[in-house]
Amino acid sequence: MTKSTLSHVLPRVLAATLPMLAVWAGSASAQTVEGSGQSKVLMFDRPPSVEELREVVAPEPKIRTRSIEIIGGAAGAAARRPRPIDEINYGTAPLPQAAPQAEMQPVAQPAPQPAPSRPAHRQRRQEARMEAAAAPPAAAEPPATAEQEAAPQAFGFRINFALNSAEIPAESASYIDAVGALMKEDPNLGLTVEGHTDASGSLAYNMLLSQRRAVSVGEYLVRVHQIDPKRITVDGKGPSEPLAANPYDGRNRRVEFKPTH
Repeated sequence: MTKSTLSHVLPRVLAATLPMLAVWAGSASAQTVEGSGQSKVLMFDRPPSVEELREVVAPEPKIRTRSIEIIGGAAGAAARRPRPIDEINYGTAPLPQAAPQAEMQPVAQPAPQPAPSRPAHRQRRQEARMEAAAAPPAAAEPPATAEQEAAPQAFGFRINFALNSAEIPAESASYIDAVGALMKEDPNLGLTVEGHTDASGSLAYNMLLSQRRAVSVGEYLVRVHQIDPKRITVDGKGPSEPLAANPYDGRNRRVEFKPTH
């Protein structure tokens, strides 16, 4: 291929490739947590990986560590007070007295004081305990609220079903394929498949339509991925559990998966 030919071909290749790269890069983190409390759902706008789904149905336990700080107390009092050289109270030997000079009056020596009945180290321990009792308690770490620790217990996809149809579109099959791979990897995992609609149309119609779509997804997992039907439960919720504030919002149309074990 000549240089002149490349100059004509490269712009066309880049024009076709760059939009695809932009879509791929923009969808790399296309997952959002929607809902609140126990109704939180991790919604994917692209086919997820098995690892991402596993984080929802079987998250790794997070080990929390706490630091302990001693404020005041016996340890603090003992650290501030010098340690005795020995626990035994030795008596002091009398100092030799110099002969008094003629021009000075002898100085009277004080009588020796009796040794305390309680050893010094025991007295210091008693004082340390008294200081520890008077010291204010250390501030406790405030417990984390349930809202902070709550994590999504379900994941879902907005499958673009045709009007009044429960047939899974070809472009949405890869979403459900990820669920099938997850269930094959964990043979003890059971899932409830829920169909959801918005509030457009009658309640009876939406309840039946959501049930049909949930059944269609469950049958796909059984037929394509050979998942045991006993591990799958289907439920049609209709418009009863909207994620968006507006019940007529199209974002309420979705399929959710919740672990049952």
